[in-house]
Amino acid sequence: MIFCDYGIVLNRRPLRENDRIVTVFTLEHGKLEVNFKSVRLAHGKLRALSEAVTWGDYRFYLKKGSNFPVCTGGRSLSVFGGIRSDLERLYLAMHYCEVVNKLTPAQNPSPEKYELLLAALNDLDARGTAFWLRRAFTLRALELAGFGFRETAAGPEADLWETLHTGSWPEVRELPGDEHTAVFIDGLFSRFFSGQVDINLRTLPFVK
Repeated sequence: MIFCDYGIVLNRRPLRENDRIVTVFTLEHGKLEVNFKSVRLAHGKLRALSEAVTWGDYRFYLKKGSNFPVCTGGRSLSVFGGIRSDLERLYLAMHYCEVVNKLTPAQNPSPEKYELLLAALNDLDARGTAFWLRRAFTLRALELAGFGFRETAAGPEADLWETLHTGSWPEVRELPGDEHTAVFIDGLFSRFFSGQVDINLRTLPFVK
């Protein structure tokens, strides 16, 4: 079976000598582990589509009885040049992707989570980092995954809490920095990820 879908590369890892296993979060089919054949060769034609933090229109081939598609073609829609030109932006983009990856079961479509990630990457690409972006993104991803704190957390001022959950990205950027509240929110994340679901976010030490 051949099918096409829009997707964002969350992660990649080597397979054998020349291939890659690429985690692609697609709009209609959810998170897929995809084999990209020969892309580690210098002339690998699909190499760009297999790079992390890439948004593309992909074509996949899925053999009958298999859950492991192979990428056979596609086109890049964005490599987020602004993100790739700045290490701080790149770390945050990779953190966004890791959060989505860790909170998303395989082959479980979530158009809302897909749109959240794409909008956050486009905002980061165009405007750079800001104080509340990481926390707003993680709160929203948790809510979409069914683990939200929107109705239960006590501490942050109500307008701030609401903006972090539902405000536009420009509105989130305009929020004044508040280290005390940021520490409170980071504590919520730490207790959830390490205490409740035993998830280690490898990118967390590299983002503010």
